[in-house]
Amino acid sequence: MSGGSDTGLLAESLERLLSERCGPDVCQEAEATGWAAELWEALTAAGLTTVGVPESAGGSGGDLSDACTLVAAVGRHAVPLPLAETAMLGGWLVDRAGLTLSAGPLSVAVPRADDWLRLDGSTLSGRLTRVPWATRAAGVVAVVQDGGGREHVVLVDPARADVTPGRNLAGEPRDAVEIGDLHLDADRMAPVPEGTAAELALRGALARALAMAGAMEAVTRLTLGYAGERRQFGRPIAAFQAVGQRLVRLAEEAEAAGLAAEVAAQRYAQVGTGASREIAAAKVTAGRAAAEVAAHAHQVHGAMGMTQEYRLHLSTRRLWAWRHEWGSSRHWASVLGGELVAGGAAGLWEAVASGLVAR
Repeated sequence: MSGGSDTGLLAESLERLLSERCGPDVCQEAEATGWAAELWEALTAAGLTTVGVPESAGGSGGDLSDACTLVAAVGRHAVPLPLAETAMLGGWLVDRAGLTLSAGPLSVAVPRADDWLRLDGSTLSGRLTRVPWATRAAGVVAVVQDGGGREHVVLVDPARADVTPGRNLAGEPRDAVEIGDLHLDADRMAPVPEGTAAELALRGALARALAMAGAMEAVTRLTLGYAGERRQFGRPIAAFQAVGQRLVRLAEEAEAAGLAAEVAAQRYAQVGTGASREIAAAKVTAGRAAAEVAAHAHQVHGAMGMTQEYRLHLSTRRLWAWRHEWGSSRHWASVLGGELVAGGAAGLWEAVASGLVAR
């Protein structure tokens, strides 16, 4: 996402630290153990785990542009940590509720059809599935309605719940959390404005679209480099027309996903939930592009792309997993279609032709 000089410095710091500290060996070890302790400590020491969360809430400060820069870097480097959950999602919820960040990583309950939470006074109960890094989180943040329909943010200590470990396709922790009549103190719950849950869904979709765009950027660079170095019949395989066509399609889809995510982030920074159309389009674009990019990359790499030691799978497996998180492409296509229909025939052309460039 484009930003000022401070965002540029943040991007440089992230690239330098992650290039040095988040190699394939770190990702592989984190997949085996469920955590990357040294990497988390390095990021925490640099103040990067709570980028975009106001200092008044216990964060490092910065704005949405900074948080988006962080999340995109997570995708590019296949960071095996809940940085998006801690900063862009959980930290935002904690700040909105007027609570204070606890030390350590945060997780956020991703809304799912079979999950449920009930808040009765200060007593919380429920079941959440596929919660990112719940076993390692200092707190799981969720939005729940009380008996009167008012939304609250709750901050649950996983040590006081029954947590069952699980994984997604990329090997990232996605755990089940059972909460049984848990009493929450005043510093662990607070009412929030109506619509917070809906905005969290938008932020979650935007975060995944940004991370997927970052992952596709990494896949593109890796595949172009491989195709330029790998030789057959005395010349690089990129020189063969069939391979070249795949490289073009791969780069096109990755660029489209990156542009859609950047436009959605900029629009969200301007109008908040009024950017639902752009965010929906970004998530749909990223989901479609992820399938194309991963397929072309593995075809170009051949057997090399399937080896555990080679880092391509660290990105492509995340693409396959992330495209279904915070709403599938079908869900967001339905949202996008619904908004276009609601705008009527008179508003269709403006919706298609207008955008940040036109404005």
